[in-house]
Amino acid sequence: MVSKRKTVLKRSWVLLLVVIMIATFTSGCGNADKSSEKSTEENVTTASSETKAEVETTKEDSKINYENFMSIKMGSSLADVESMLGEGSEQSSSEVGGIKTVIYQWNGSSLSNMNVTFQNDEVMGKAQAGLKGWNDNVTLDMYNQIKEGMSLDEVSSILGEGQLMSQAKILDMETMMYAWINSDGSNIGCTFTDDKMDMKTQTSLE
Repeated sequence: MVSKRKTVLKRSWVLLLVVIMIATFTSGCGNADKSSEKSTEENVTTASSETKAEVETTKEDSKINYENFMSIKMGSSLADVESMLGEGSEQSSSEVGGIKTVIYQWNGSSLSNMNVTFQNDEVMGKAQAGLKGWNDNVTLDMYNQIKEGMSLDEVSSILGEGQLMSQAKILDMETMMYAWINSDGSNIGCTFTDDKMDMKTQTSLE
């Protein structure tokens, strides 16, 4: 009975974390527009500065990609992650029972971004939005073929590779959310707990 309650509790914490992570990375990001200068001389100076800033931004954005997102390992430190992505922006921080939880965000080009959740300076969750293109080709028939209890490999053999949207690890339980997104926005989403699919959703498939 105690073991069953413990399992239910762990699942509840994982689902709560996933909801928090999704809310964080979909909160939107953007940069303020630069104002124009009045004189020709000031415009030349400003153009030069903006060009330099754009080069630096592009260089930084190039680190915020799906490959680097996949390279972030559970248990890594903030220093490890920043050595790969650069400095992140703190989104929230809390401390409960001596455990400090901090969420950092990294913005890429357009509206793409990723965030990483740390507990006592160790990665225990990550999520991304817009880091990989919408180029899958999934259908309602394929959706109906995937069944609860299938592994990620089994689901991928039917739907294709897909993309990892979020991952979280609490105690000995790991949860991953994968998505398969067509160019028109129709999609399939699957949640895996310890590599077993326990939930699937679809939007606008034919």
